[in-house]
Parts: sequence; C-alpha cells; structure tokens
Amino acid sequence: MSILDSAKEFFGLNMADPDEVYYDDHRYAPEPSAVGGRDEHTYAPAPRRDYGSTRVRTAALVTAAPRSYNDAREIGEPFRDGDAVIMELTDLDPADAKRLVDFAAGLCFALRGKMHNLGKASATHRRVFAIVPEGAEISPVELERAAHLR
Repeated sequence: MSILDSAKEFFGLNMADPDEVYYDDHRYAPEPSAVGGRDEHTYAPAPRRDYGSTRVRTAALVTAAPRSYNDAREIGEPFRDGDAVIMELTDLDPADAKRLVDFAAGLCFALRGKMHNLGKASATHRRVFAIVPEGAEISPVELERAAHLR
C-alpha cells in the first residue's frame, strides 16, 4: 500500500480492503470487579486514636542557647523526647533567630506542642522562646522562672 493510499484510508476517503479488516468477534465472560466484589477475607478497621484527650505528665525543662542555626539539634532532640525546651536567642543573629523560631514552630505543629514567647510576655529586650510538648503540665510562669525572667 502506498503512502497516498494510506493517507486516503486514514481520512476515510478510501475504502479499506475487507480482507484486512479485523473483527473482534470473541466474547469473554466478564471478570468479577475488584471494586464491587467482596474478598473472602474481612478486615477490621484500625483503632482510632483519640486526639482530644492528652496524657498529662511532667516534662523536664531543658535550656538551649544556640549560637547558630546549625545547633537546632539542641532544640529538636529534647522536644522530640518529650521535654520542654527554653531557647535563649538574644545573642543570636536575627536571621538565624528567625530560622530557629520557624524550626521550633514546625516541631510544635508536628508534635502538637505549644510555643510561648517569654521575652514578649515579660516586656524585656531578650528574645526567649519556649516550646512545650503535648500533655506537659508546665505553666508560663514556671517557664519564665526557668529562663530567669522572674
């Protein structure tokens, strides 16, 4: 078949040779659908965790005075282990301090903790923040005392 005949056939201008036409006459039994069918095994739903109730526990207070953003591990590891962390960021470069506050906010979001700006609460020039894990019973006053703001 020439290119011209192929082009005519493609656009429907030339009738195809009946011997070359493929007819799908074979019919197969429909297979069972995986979506609608039930498997012979039944599975119980996974137990749901109740996030509304938190465990109340005492957390240790860890004070960290990072010198750069590279010291973020001093903040992350104790918080991940369930301890409250007080961060003294006064002597830190403002850009690094902002990055560490963002890092701590991410930790709080991921582990359902809380963040407190202790320097703002005590009206000082110091940049002191605290992150408290979920379920820890530590008041802001205790955090301010531990940071030597009271």
